[in-house]
Amino acid sequence: MIRFAHPEWLYLLLGVPLCALFLWWVRRRRRIASLSFVAEELVHQIAYAHSSLKTGWKHTLWVAALALGIIALSGPQVGTRVEEVKREGIDIFIGLDVSVSMMCEDIRPNRLESAKHEILRFVNGLKGDRVGLVAFAGSAVIHCPLTTDYGAAKLLVNVMSPDLLPEPGTALADAIDAARKSFKREETKSKVLVLVTDGEDHEEKALEAAADAAKEGIRIYCIGLGTRQGAPIPLYNSSGVKIGHKKDKSGEVVLTRLNEVLLQRVAEAGGGQYLRGTQGAGELETIWSGIASMEKRELKAKKFAAFEDRFQFLLMPAFLLLVLEFFVSERRGLVWTPWLKWPKRRTTKKEISS
Repeated sequence: MIRFAHPEWLYLLLGVPLCALFLWWVRRRRRIASLSFVAEELVHQIAYAHSSLKTGWKHTLWVAALALGIIALSGPQVGTRVEEVKREGIDIFIGLDVSVSMMCEDIRPNRLESAKHEILRFVNGLKGDRVGLVAFAGSAVIHCPLTTDYGAAKLLVNVMSPDLLPEPGTALADAIDAARKSFKREETKSKVLVLVTDGEDHEEKALEAAADAAKEGIRIYCIGLGTRQGAPIPLYNSSGVKIGHKKDKSGEVVLTRLNEVLLQRVAEAGGGQYLRGTQGAGELETIWSGIASMEKRELKAKKFAAFEDRFQFLLMPAFLLLVLEFFVSERRGLVWTPWLKWPKRRTTKKEISS
């Protein structure tokens, strides 16, 4: 496979035919100019030592060198070397609560956007670890499988919203089970699940799911977002304009509160730690420290083709063509050297008598 490091330089190749046409025009103009002084049948006798054919070859060599030089300038690369890359790290799933309660504005701008900000900072701090995403509300789905492509993971974080899972609720147990099933069962170490949520789980299965995950070597961290006092859930129209707050069947505004007690119990059952989400995201340092202390394992080796520069294979022929063009004479006969002079043409007796 061939690619170019600087393909924009290839546009200069469009000027190569123009350059060749210009040199042909110069040769033609030179001949027309000579015919304006002497008759065509005398041109050969006056310029007997000049070779039009060799002049054409000189121009051809110069144009070919120019074309090769432009291609070399574009940086041709060939994927001929195969390298084996081994990574050591930890498999990490991040579970993000995308239920409507995460739209509360007790944390600016709201819980969900604050959670996204923390997750992006968390991913930026990873080095060689694989990361995956779990989105959960009333159910849970794997939003991004384990990957080392942090750019793709961050892109998928940005598009997470309540529209992703319209089913109401906060199913922590489903999020834990989805991540647990996505980890490799044969691995009993180096597995982490980070749950970012307000903890408003209306099910009783979360503790049991966390305990099952801990048996498989999964360490669970919980980051709680929200306030204990609670806040109303804003409602928006299709244009994104706030039109009020969510109400229950009796017409009372629904308040959603941070359930720290549940999150602490889930983290304890999962062998991890509960951390309160803050604007400064200082809790990430604690998680990073905990992850750094874990035993890392060798992740699946990846092979890829490392492209090697091959511009020298074009630059050298271009240089040699220029050298050859310099030593090709426009005179008839063999090539010439600058330190030798051509002998003058002798006049024959027949020409003197005539």
